[in-house]
Amino acid sequence: MPELLVLANAMFAIVLVVLLVIVVRVHPFIALLVGPMYLGLSSGLGFVPTITAITTGFGELMGEIGLLIAFGIMIGSFMQRMGAFQRVVDLLTNRMAPGRIPYALTGVVTAIFPAIYTDVLLLMATPLARRIAARMGPEGVPVMAAATSVGIYLALTLVVPGVGALALAAMLGVDLGTMLLFGLIVALPTGFITVFLVTRLARRGLWDPALDETTDATEVVDEDVRPISLRMSLLPVLVPIAMIAAGAVDRALGLGNPMLTAVGNSTFALFVGMVIALLIAKARLPIEVRLDAMSGAFAQSGQILLLTGVAGSLSAVVALTDLGDILSGYFSADTSAPLVLVWLIAAVLHIAIGSVSASAITSAALLAPVAQTLGISPVLIALAAGSGALFLVHVTSNSFWMMSSLMGLTVRGTLKGLSLPVSLASLVSLPIILLLSTVL
Repeated sequence: MPELLVLANAMFAIVLVVLLVIVVRVHPFIALLVGPMYLGLSSGLGFVPTITAITTGFGELMGEIGLLIAFGIMIGSFMQRMGAFQRVVDLLTNRMAPGRIPYALTGVVTAIFPAIYTDVLLLMATPLARRIAARMGPEGVPVMAAATSVGIYLALTLVVPGVGALALAAMLGVDLGTMLLFGLIVALPTGFITVFLVTRLARRGLWDPALDETTDATEVVDEDVRPISLRMSLLPVLVPIAMIAAGAVDRALGLGNPMLTAVGNSTFALFVGMVIALLIAKARLPIEVRLDAMSGAFAQSGQILLLTGVAGSLSAVVALTDLGDILSGYFSADTSAPLVLVWLIAAVLHIAIGSVSASAITSAALLAPVAQTLGISPVLIALAAGSGALFLVHVTSNSFWMMSSLMGLTVRGTLKGLSLPVSLASLVSLPIILLLSTVL
């Protein structure tokens, strides 16, 4: 098959997924299965090899990341019940001037709370952000909405143990310590720059309270749990991050220390974090709260694992076609082109299917089979995919309506307080990633 026809066919496979979701209203999981199935059959692989690649790719990715995602979501679920986030926000509000709180909130959410599932963290953070906004003047509501949403989404896609970051690292074979380090290098300045831009826009007339705010914000009542100190409630995420970092240092320096190798194993590190969370919960939380945390984590894991796994199916099919070799040939001389391509595909898929994680992983899957031959670090492809998937969170996302309800915003206000800031973060992060590509 001619090269241009192969590329056009691959692009049509992506368009097919988009059309199935938008026009036919098929669930993204089904659409993301149809895409690789079409690509394999139309590329001449045959029915049996295509189905085998789909099932094998799904199984291999789940083998690498299934437990990581399950452990990470479990940690986040228990941290929610421990009130860790509320205690951090209380600390910030008691010790910082109002103008600095949005930057601090973005940094804290991005760096410390990526384990907590997006909707759950939004449920906890938004009411607190609304209370803080009342102390900040006219621009308080849009700035705090932006600080909250940007921090949450950057944590999800770029920072370990965010679900999207874990999946991207597994898809591209990126060491979690490396993903953690470079994810923070990109995410933190992106978050601060975005909050700065939104603050300036708000002061220049972006926000109109009469049209962008409502008076019927949903009140969220904090759960009645036993007092748990801030330090103890953060242990389930800080300990595994420290373990992963220790392993990364061991590998970077070539020490080969058996103890550090074991400690730095990402699956073991997140398992330890989960055990710590369970022990703290057993000592401090009522049994009904513990059972609710467990059931909530299992419910959240199912859809995430399925959407993540089908991206592995796409990658396996791409590896069997000529697409990988063609892309490698086109992009071998330009390190920025693959990154921009991944960003664009992730952005388009996210606009269509409304899932940040699924769109990021699917776009990365296209280049995963040839990542090592492109002459660029796979971590950059992972970051570009995560960055692109942030573009234009809109009405197809559950988070959009949660922000509207909890923050007391109209649809117009939610577009300004959630969609605009997160899209700005997507655009701001891409140049940072391209700059990193010149030194990695």
